[in-house]
Amino acid sequence: MNCMSNVQVKLTLLDDRLEDSELQEKTENLLQDIKQEVEVEDAGLVTVENSPEGSKSVSGYLLGVLTAKVNKTKIQSFMRLLGDRLLGKTIEIEVTANGKTLKAKASSQAELIAAIKAAQEFVGE
Repeated sequence: MNCMSNVQVKLTLLDDRLEDSELQEKTENLLQDIKQEVEVEDAGLVTVENSPEGSKSVSGYLLGVLTAKVNKTKIQSFMRLLGDRLLGKTIEIEVTANGKTLKAKASSQAELIAAIKAAQEFVGE
């Protein structure tokens, strides 16, 4: 398999009602779920060194941000997990595949479903 069969996903959880530490805890819990339930090539929190200027950070990591490298064949199960875990949450998702990037923001169930569907179609075969 070549590296083109991997999809890079960057996910940002956004919730102004949570304290920074609570948001980071939710991000870390989601990361654990991803690692346990979906076969990913790599997944982790984004370090401050890789952050855009003006980003918030907690203990050296970008607040509410995680990345995952997912094999194309596993993207549907990955997106299904996100749909289950992130229902009702506000998120930004960035999917990079085949040298192109798709960005979407969702703050409702309908938007989340649409963003996940768009990401799956974007990755396509």
